[in-house]
Amino acid sequence: MDTKLVSLLSIVLSAICRADTDIPCNQRINDGYPNHIVCVCNATYCDTISRIEPKPGTYITYTSSQAGSRYLKGIGRIAKAIKTNDGTYEKVFEINPNKQYQTIFGFGGAVTDATAINFKVLPEGAQNNWLDSYFSEDGIKYNMLRIPIASSDFSETPYYYNEYPENDEDLTNFTYTPQDINYKIPLLLGAMETASEEVWALASTWSPPKWMKIVDEITATSRLKIEYYQTFADYHCNFIRLYEAAGVPIWGVTTSNEPIDGSMVSVPFGPQNTLGWTAFSMMKWLKNNFGPTMKSCNGKSRIILATDDQRYMLPLWADVIVAQEEVSQYVDGYALHAYADQSTPGDIVESNLKKSPTKFVLGTEFCHTGSGPKVDLGSWDRGELYAVTILDNLVNNYVGFIDWNMILDLQGGPNWSENYVDSPTIVNATSGEFYKQPMFYVMGHFSKWVPRGSKRISTVRRSPVKYTPDKNNIYDKSPERKDIYDHVAFLTPKNTIVVIIANYYDAQTAALLIGSKQVTVFLEAHSVVTVEFNNPIRSP
Repeated sequence: MDTKLVSLLSIVLSAICRADTDIPCNQRINDGYPNHIVCVCNATYCDTISRIEPKPGTYITYTSSQAGSRYLKGIGRIAKAIKTNDGTYEKVFEINPNKQYQTIFGFGGAVTDATAINFKVLPEGAQNNWLDSYFSEDGIKYNMLRIPIASSDFSETPYYYNEYPENDEDLTNFTYTPQDINYKIPLLLGAMETASEEVWALASTWSPPKWMKIVDEITATSRLKIEYYQTFADYHCNFIRLYEAAGVPIWGVTTSNEPIDGSMVSVPFGPQNTLGWTAFSMMKWLKNNFGPTMKSCNGKSRIILATDDQRYMLPLWADVIVAQEEVSQYVDGYALHAYADQSTPGDIVESNLKKSPTKFVLGTEFCHTGSGPKVDLGSWDRGELYAVTILDNLVNNYVGFIDWNMILDLQGGPNWSENYVDSPTIVNATSGEFYKQPMFYVMGHFSKWVPRGSKRISTVRRSPVKYTPDKNNIYDKSPERKDIYDHVAFLTPKNTIVVIIANYYDAQTAALLIGSKQVTVFLEAHSVVTVEFNNPIRSP
């Protein structure tokens, strides 16, 4: 029998051993939309996934697919690499765990007001299942969170700390808001208690109170008044003090959410509560106010991330920061949003990191914003978009990826600006259920199996498979695209190798070569597969 066929059959026959403790997905198909599948959770039922410790000589696969697999487990044996007649290895790509790149910080989502409001709508049992799904050992193990400082557009109304008295440089009325007390802080405490490791929280401001801005309006194109530069730095530190007093440690802060929006006359997604910055004004504030304040706030130095905007903004901010050591000393890295990634080459990141090798890049916001319904229950295309985006970020040296809202309602809100979008989980307030979408499972293929401290390792493609691009698939990255799947590989702190593969086409196999060993993985059509096995290569 053909060697490849034998290999394929052995893989198919070995898939799968679902662990006895795993609870399977309660599937529901979106009426009228084939392959639109969600997993339904409520107060008494929710699917779980346990990680299998790979034994010597074996590999474990976890598959999610358009057809409905959700972390379907498979076990196979690592074999000797297959040689073809001309003496070359028959393989798709070669993995070298001794050639290493960035160290991973983690993966997560944002605790917006909308996320926290929708979480609270759920019955207590469903709340516990939601927390377990995102943070527990049997969930997808999120370990990073982003917190808006006061409101974002995903709030029921714009609000800020210390709105009154106006012109209050000393921020004498800076205190908890109802949104903090009733929504965000309870969710954050629940997440941190549920998580199997420390959760790093990153805080970002959308806008200060309007009295600090040149134009005294919430949504106007405006910048910070110079006389309030130190006040705005103190505004961030006061937020840190409040949240840490409530039991929520703040790991880092960004310099302001999407400063480009606050410099535009209008934005395409409705009015926004924003604050505009020029590179010059931002550097002045960083050097004299924000940097010194954050490096000693509440008795601790905080991580500072600049930019917090689209990838195309990185060269502007990074060049100015690197050119001024008195500014650069305060900036630990860059926060990048992924909405424009498909029109901005990823090598921009690598070229800018070469200019400042001590800094890192973290993905801090992304969601589906394209055509179609705002919420498209069970859409595999949107899950595939997440796979494309996260893989692109990781192979371009990002240290992690933080998604946008973690749970929204069936409309894609609440959002005071009516800028509704989709989310990895969706709440049905009437039934007391929440729905796990393909986006949730794609996020988990990374967050669960690539723990903090993992290092990205080299993969070299040897014989890419060809196919005819699908012009009807908007996620087919370009007409010139030739490879039918993307991948990335990591060496974990447990000395296992984890490879994530996204297959955008028909069912096929992928061959991974590690030294003289080969792992041959079956890929369902339109699927994401995580592969884990013990590292067979000794360190040099």
